[in-house]
Amino acid sequence: MNSFIIKTARPIAFAVIAFISSYYIFGSIFISSALSLLPLLLGLLGIFEGFSYTISALIFVAAVIWAVIPSETKTFAKQHYDATVKEFVAGMPDPKKAE
Repeated sequence: MNSFIIKTARPIAFAVIAFISSYYIFGSIFISSALSLLPLLLGLLGIFEGFSYTISALIFVAAVIWAVIPSETKTFAKQHYDATVKEFVAGMPDPKKAE
């Protein structure tokens, strides 16, 4: 019985850690839910447990690093990200135009 509780609680704990960390980074419930399903499902199925827990730990470390970065750096990165996305979208062909 004790082994069953541990095998069930560990994937749930890692899924919660992955969800909270990815929600802090991305701010999207959809992305956070999708990322937290990875350690939950793989951990409950008992396959690739080490891989899924590593992914959860990397998301947590990324959230910690993102938390300690100064706000000026975050603003700078967001401005360059927005400019790059705008340039990329402008370069894409319009599917509605007949060529």
